Amino acid sequence: MLNKLLFHNFPNIKSWLTRLQYELISMLDKDKNAIFMNFGYSSHHKGNEPLPLEIEDEIHRYPLQLYHHVAKSIDWSGRDALEVSSGRGGGANFIMQYFKPRSYTGVDFSTRAIDFCRSHYKHDGLRFHHGNAEALTFPDNSFDVVMNVEASLYYPNITKFFEHVKRVLKPNGYFLYTDLRYEEKVEIWHAQLKAMGLKLIKEEEITENVLKAMELDRERRIQLVRKYVPAVLHKQFYHFAGLSPDSPNGLPHLDNRRYWFFILQKE
Repeated sequence: MLNKLLFHNFPNIKSWLTRLQYELISMLDKDKNAIFMNFGYSSHHKGNEPLPLEIEDEIHRYPLQLYHHVAKSIDWSGRDALEVSSGRGGGANFIMQYFKPRSYTGVDFSTRAIDFCRSHYKHDGLRFHHGNAEALTFPDNSFDVVMNVEASLYYPNITKFFEHVKRVLKPNGYFLYTDLRYEEKVEIWHAQLKAMGLKLIKEEEITENVLKAMELDRERRIQLVRKYVPAVLHKQFYHFAGLSPDSPNGLPHLDNRRYWFFILQKE
């Protein structure tokens, strides 16, 4: 209830608290165990073939599958891409390795995360910058693709973010976007997307797929919290990871939120 109250009525406080949690994770995990913050995606429980991955990527299967689901609908060859809120770089590394764009730029508010990415990922054409999602500093018409994965729910002013996405996209460029909102806010969120003035190519609700991934990935998330987070903060971080604070081994939850995926194009 407290988290929902913050999300609805105090976006700046919500953003500040989330940043504290995020910075703590970046400070405590010096390895590459917590390089994804998204809830993940699963479709092979419906009979689909699982995504083929390198052995070293298998531990991150479900967060990677979310990136794959978002990215797979376009041809990345020869494209310059921007990921806003690239976090600790797991998604950026995956896109470079599996989809091979010409260049990929990650932007994040956390200097710790940017320093981590710069020291751990060395693909040609991959770069990371400190920045604000609501005040991107790139010139107009800079990127063929802008990507945003499960991050905009923490932005105090989503309209400013959308304005910058449209501005930095090249004509015919794609906005690949996935996130979640409380049920009663979904209609407003969709209206804000429509107001961007981009062409809607695809919209898909993937709540069921995300919840299944959270269930399948539950034990790994529990162990990450127990390994890196002080015990006094376990309940808050269980909630952050989509787990029940009082019973983390129970079914994961989204707090009555719905998860959507969109592809939009600048004409």
